[in-house]
This record gives sequence, structure tokens and C-alpha cells, in this order.
Amino acid sequence: MQFSLVRAKVLLELGWVPEAELEIAHVLEEAPEDLSAISLFAKIKHIRGQLSQAIGCWAHIHARSPHNESAMMQLRALFDLARDPERAASEFLVLGGMQLARKPAVQLELEQAFALFHERKPDEARACCAQIASRHKSRDAQLYKLATMAGAWLAQLAGEQAAARDLLEHLGHERGFEHDRDRLFALVRVYDEIGTPDTIEAAAKICRHVLRELEEQGVEKISLFRQLASLERRAGRHDEAAELERAFLAGVRRRMHRPSLGDLVMVAARDYLPLAALREVRAAGDELPAELSRRERALVHALRDERSQAQVLLADGGDPLDRRYLADLAAIEGHHDRAIGLYLDTLAELDPHVVGWLLDHHARAPSPAIAAFLAARRDDVTRLLEDACTIAPLRPDPWRRLALVHAAETDRAASCHKRADALAQTAAARAAPIGRVLAASVYHFTGKAKGLLHEIWVHRSPTQPGRGGTLAADDILGNITPEMRSAIRNTFVAVREYARARFPLETADLADYTYSYKLPKEDEPSGGMSAGLPSALAFLSVFLQRPVPHGIASSGALVTESHDSITIGRIGEADYKVKAAYHANARALILPVANKVDLERSTLAPAEIAREIVRYAADLDQAMELVFGSTVF
Repeated sequence: MQFSLVRAKVLLELGWVPEAELEIAHVLEEAPEDLSAISLFAKIKHIRGQLSQAIGCWAHIHARSPHNESAMMQLRALFDLARDPERAASEFLVLGGMQLARKPAVQLELEQAFALFHERKPDEARACCAQIASRHKSRDAQLYKLATMAGAWLAQLAGEQAAARDLLEHLGHERGFEHDRDRLFALVRVYDEIGTPDTIEAAAKICRHVLRELEEQGVEKISLFRQLASLERRAGRHDEAAELERAFLAGVRRRMHRPSLGDLVMVAARDYLPLAALREVRAAGDELPAELSRRERALVHALRDERSQAQVLLADGGDPLDRRYLADLAAIEGHHDRAIGLYLDTLAELDPHVVGWLLDHHARAPSPAIAAFLAARRDDVTRLLEDACTIAPLRPDPWRRLALVHAAETDRAASCHKRADALAQTAAARAAPIGRVLAASVYHFTGKAKGLLHEIWVHRSPTQPGRGGTLAADDILGNITPEMRSAIRNTFVAVREYARARFPLETADLADYTYSYKLPKEDEPSGGMSAGLPSALAFLSVFLQRPVPHGIASSGALVTESHDSITIGRIGEADYKVKAAYHANARALILPVANKVDLERSTLAPAEIAREIVRYAADLDQAMELVFGSTVF
């Protein structure tokens, strides 16, 4: 099963999403509760844009994860609930359909305490938490802990770290809470914020203790590596900090299912994966096992473009898989006749990638050897290609290859060609769409924040010339808060005037159309100002009729300076958005330059990953150059 998981993430990195999904589906059939498999399945759904299914998987994982801070998750959920008076006012929770459930009394009490805090009455809120804790101290230890930690958290939010420390340390003197991880993690954060040499040392000691305990239990809490690295660096232990940061980076890459060089060669040494495709993958780290097989060593040389060493090692093996990789090397070097001979020699058992290469080459430069192979194995090749069309029905290549196989059957070949051409056009539009932009956002559920990417769609419809150029309120679609709905209209007006000023020729017909805006993410109301930048890019894509390259996401607040100048303001939760872009295998994430310092200090997103995918923009001019190219102006 472990190999299947690694194989699935390698296939996903190659961009073969249907094949990766099929592989992980087989794993889940055997082990439906395996958290690693569910996590990889969620990644596939995230990449596909099937966000409801991805979020469902994440909720399932968080509910069963052994290292979650359950107390803080509960408190954050109640805190957010108390911010919404309409939702918090009821004594009942809606379970679905016509079912209602009465809220536990302690939840109602803590909601009241948090409501006081939102009303800017922090002392009354903390006193309320103290009263709840006192009532439950002798009756329910867990509720006592929850109320005490709520009081400490509110003190921390109010800037009274010393009071928060005292509450958490006092809780640690209570029997049963000495090694409670919820308390310890909260105490680490408070010690870190106090920031004296003594508290930094105490926080580091707690982190090391918890890491040892988790390692003994076979559990990994990746964020602790970065937390401890920051503490060690502040304590002057730079070598220890650097080692922990490397462990943090490796852990995030594993959690995000990004394959290392070792993963690539391990899978390719067992199952054929074309070298031409593997060479396009940027491995997430050069980690290799201590011992490599002959074929694995050959593949490492091949991926490092050390072809002669790879050829020597592969020539020592007589296996068909070795000859396929020798054929790959011959094809890469342009020795096509040699490649054809080697490929054909391995096809006692057909392989879709080898057959695909042969058919594509035959279509460009007809080969007698390939023609003879097709004549002898036409039925087998047909079944292989039909299976490929079933696995990935929207991929044009298998249909085009089927047309070649059925060249003698005019009607059938024409039908396959027609479908292949239509799918190719659709794929090209999907790869560079007009008015469709990826936005990075943060989803909140059960007190847990999760970054994700979702699309924003902008369309235009012809209207009476000169009577358009508008975005009506009814044409803003999706689960959007009133504040954001107003912000979208404001963004439209600002970007419209910006486009007219900066691109007068391209926008001469702007008023000949009316516009609509759709935000597909509908699991929870979308709000905030961070959708300003992706919305602006979607509007500009339609105004200028310029496609947006696939895989570029963005997030940023817009500040209109003048009709031809729009700056990009700082956003919150930038590190979650970096993790979202990395998780979804995005090519790049555009963020406000004001968030650069935040990401350099983040305990959630490794600095190396941010440097790899994040591009910064101070204004809309810079963002447009990053998306549409330096010649856009």
C-alpha cells in the first residue's frame, strides 16, 4: 500500500491526475480509513477544483488526527460563532433537514464570554471564563480545562501575556494536567510572545519534550519543528535551528505529497515512466535512500542528464524495463530509429506510454517497423487506447491515436479525429482561459483554518453599443457577504477606469458589453478584501481579451490611488495561502509585497517554499506583468 501511495503522488506530480485518482481509489478500497490516502485524495480533489469533496476529506482527517490541539480548535470555533450574533443567539444547532440539537450549556456560557470580548469588554469576558471554570472544577475536568484555557487565550489576545502564563502554569499544577498537550502548546505560544531568555528556554524545553513523546508514538507534528527552530535561533543555537528548519521543510513537502528524487526513481524503477516526462518534474528535495538498486542509480544519472553513466548501468540489465529507458535516452538524443527498435522489442506486454510514443512518431514520420507492429497487434492496441480513453476521457491524445489505428475505417477515424480536435481546443482554453482566475483563500471549519485555491469567473455579454460597461448587483453570483458584494462592484469600477486609462485602444469597446461575476466556492460565505487582486485580474482578462496562464493564483487587497494607479494592500493569513498554492501544485502565487516579511517569519509555511512559488507585487502594474508578461504595456 505504501508503494501505491508514493506512485499516486508521483503520477499527480507528472500531471496525470486521472491515473493518480484511480491509484488512490484502489488504496482506499483496501484501507478506507487510512489518513495518508484520504489526504492524498483530498489533494487530487483540490487540484480538480472539487472543493466540497476536498473539504469533506480534510474535516475527516482533522477529526481523527492524533496530534490536533482539540481544545484550541473548540475555542476558536466558539470564538468565531460568537462573532456572528444571529448564529450565536440560538440555543439550538441545525443538524440538517428538520433536526435540531440543543447546545451544551458550557458552549452557551463560553459563547457569552467570547461575545463580551467581541464587545470590547476583555475583563468581563475573562471573569466569565473564571466563573465557568470554578463551577466545573470539581465536576468535569475537561470543561474546567476548556474554560481555564479560554480565559488564558482571551488574556493573550488582550495583550496580557503574563496573566495568560499564570493561568496556564497554574493549570499545570492541577492533577492530570501536568503533561496535557493542549495546555503545553498554548504555554509555548505565550512564552514565545513574552520573549525573555527564560521563557524562550522554557518554550524550547517543552517543544523538545513533546517532540520526543510524539516520535515515540510514531506521530509527526510538523509545525513543532519550525516553532522549535525559531526558539533555538533566538536562543543563539543556529546549527540546531538550521537542522530543524530542514526537518520542517521536508515534513511540509511530505504532508503536501510532493515527491522527492528518491520517490521518483523508486517508482520508475518498478513501473515504466517516460524519462521525458520525469525530467520535467522538479523534485521536492534530492533525498535518496542509503542503498540504491542498479536501475535506480541509472535513473538518478538519467534525471541529472548524465546519460553515458545511465546507459552503461541500463545496458547491464536485460529486463524490458531497462531497454525502455535505453529507448527513452535514444529518443532524447534524437536517435529515433534506435529508439523504435528498442521500444518494439519490449512490447510483448503493451505499455500505453510506449505505444503512445510510437503512434505519435508514426503520425509525424511513417515507419515501416511501426506499421508492421500495428498490423500484427491492431486489436490489442485498440483495446489499450480505449482503456486510456476511459481513464481520461477528456484527454485528446488517445482519441487522436485511435484515429490513426482506424485510418482504414474512414468514418470511425473521422469520428475519433473530430473528438480529439474538440478536446484539444477545450484543453487549450482550459490552460489559458479568459476571465477565469485562481484565487487563494482560507476556509474555516471546526476552529481550524485551511488554505485553498478556487476560481473566480468573469464573463461579458454584448449589449447595445455604448450602453454597457456595467456590473449589475444581480450579476454578482455566489455565496458572498454583502460587504464583499459591494467590494466587488467597487473593484469593477476602479479596474474599468484603470483599464481605460492604461489600455485605451484595447478597451475601446468596453461599453459594448455588460459583465457578470461568479465565485464558485459556496461551502461558506466568502468575505474580506483579499479577493480584490484576483477579481481585478479576472476583469482585466475580459476587458483586454487576454488569457490567464494556467496555475497562477493570487490574493491581495486593492487600494485605488487614482484612475490609473491601483496599489495592492496587505492581507491576512498569507502563510495558509502559500500552503494552499503549494498543495494544489500551482505554478506561482502573487501576493502583496507587504506580506513578504510575514512569510519570512511564518511558522506555517517554510521560507524555501515561499521563495519557490511566491511572486510579490506592490501595485496592479506589477501584478499584470507577472500574469500577462512584461510586454503587456
